[in-house]
Amino acid sequence: MIRVNLLPYHLRPIRRSPVPYILSAFVLVAAIAAMTAAFLTLQVQIGAARSQLAQHQEQYDALKDVVAEYNDLIDKKEALARKIETIQEIVSERLIWSRQLFNITRLTPDNFWYSGIAEREKSFREKRLVYNEKTKKEEEKNVRITRRVLELQGYVIEGADGSNDIYPLTLEMEQDVEFSSMFQLSLPKLVDTEFEGYAVRSFTLEYLIEPGAQEQ
Repeated sequence: MIRVNLLPYHLRPIRRSPVPYILSAFVLVAAIAAMTAAFLTLQVQIGAARSQLAQHQEQYDALKDVVAEYNDLIDKKEALARKIETIQEIVSERLIWSRQLFNITRLTPDNFWYSGIAEREKSFREKRLVYNEKTKKEEEKNVRITRRVLELQGYVIEGADGSNDIYPLTLEMEQDVEFSSMFQLSLPKLVDTEFEGYAVRSFTLEYLIEPGAQEQ
C-alpha cells in the first residue's frame, strides 16, 4: 500500500532524537551522585569531629580538678598583683616618718628642743596660669591650693656663742640634701618669752612637704 502525506512540509511532525534526553538524565544522575558523595564525606567528617570532641571532653573531665585549681591560682595571682600595685601607689606618696624624725633629731643643735611636731594640711594662695574661656587665653590668677606641711614647734636657748637665733637649725636643714629635697621652709614665727624662769625664744617652723616626697 502506498501512503502519500499530503500535509505541507512545515506542518508535518518532526522526529526528535532521544540523545538530549539521555544526556539530561545522565547529568541529573551525576549531580545526585556528587551531592550524595559530598553528603557522605561531610557525615564522615562530622563523625570524626564528634569523636575527637568526645575524647577531649573525657580528657577535660579527667583534669577538671587541676584546671579549676589552675584557674583559681590565676585569679589569686591577679588579685595579688592588684594589691601590690595599690601598695606601691600608696607608698610612693607616703613619707616614712620614722626616718624623717631621725633626720630632724640629727640636724637639731643641742640648744634646741621641741614642744610639738605635726603634719597637717594648709590652704595657700598661689599664682597660676588659668585658661580663660572668654578670652581663649591663659591668664595669671591667684588660686587657693591645699598643701601638706610639717610644723616644728619648740624653744631655743643661748648656745655656746651666746646667741639664741634659729639660724643654726634652719641652715643645717637647708644644707642637708635628704631633708631639703623633701621639705621647703615656708613661714618661721619667733617669739621671745620665758620658760620656767629662763629667757628663751619660742619658734614655729613651717615646712612645705614637696609633692611626691618619699623615703629614698
